[in-house]
Amino acid sequence: MIKAAFFDIDGTLVSLKTKVYPKSLPSAIAALRKKGILCYVATGRSKFEIAEEGLLDGIAFDGFLTNNGQDAYAPNGELLYGTPVDPRDVLTAYQWAKENHIVCWMVSDKRSLMSHTDPVTETTMADIHTKLPPIGNMELILSENVYKVVLFTTRDKIAELLPLVPHSRTTLWHQTGQDIISLQGGKKLCMLQCLQDLGLDASQAIAFGDSENDIEMLKAAGIGVAMDNGTAECKAAADYIAPDCDDDGILKALEHFKLLP
Repeated sequence: MIKAAFFDIDGTLVSLKTKVYPKSLPSAIAALRKKGILCYVATGRSKFEIAEEGLLDGIAFDGFLTNNGQDAYAPNGELLYGTPVDPRDVLTAYQWAKENHIVCWMVSDKRSLMSHTDPVTETTMADIHTKLPPIGNMELILSENVYKVVLFTTRDKIAELLPLVPHSRTTLWHQTGQDIISLQGGKKLCMLQCLQDLGLDASQAIAFGDSENDIEMLKAAGIGVAMDNGTAECKAAADYIAPDCDDDGILKALEHFKLLP
């Protein structure tokens, strides 16, 4: 029996076209929670972005897995789980980005900062309808717990960095948007940790996503649901393909699995 549900944001809960969630979503999530099914956000975004963009305003969730599962928070902001990127890898990634003239964006437990900007970065962020984070002195963040290092470059280019950051891996959210996260991080491991803390196992979870950074989570959950607007790889990894996010895909998938009337 399903006891917990995990939802990606962009392209899953929130439309990539309109940047708002469908009108059917608040009542669907509320009905799930009323039924006793815990509902979690599982996103590549940081807690700062979710709040600043107001992406999920008006919907109550039981927790937030952010920065691709690098950290998890209770609704009151309490840190439930955290796996910072190894500080050596953070410094190496920053220096490599600087040497290669690549925009670097870091998110710590205290702040979100970007080194500078360029047309590639601006186009990438515009594609997900997101404002650029503050541009500032990156030295300020290097001594903090960094949960995500974002590099605005291609998969082929990032392959040059990976041997230099042995405690980390990359996950793609855009063709020119790459996240460097801990080997012990990711949506799958964070979801499993949250379930363990609740006394549940993966078979009791349903997970929804649309992109590469969702694949491991969908495979690990008892039921993995990919949105029809998702990537081919994500859909191939899922147990079920829901209608497009803009076509009330979440609601229709929950009805399909009889989790809602």
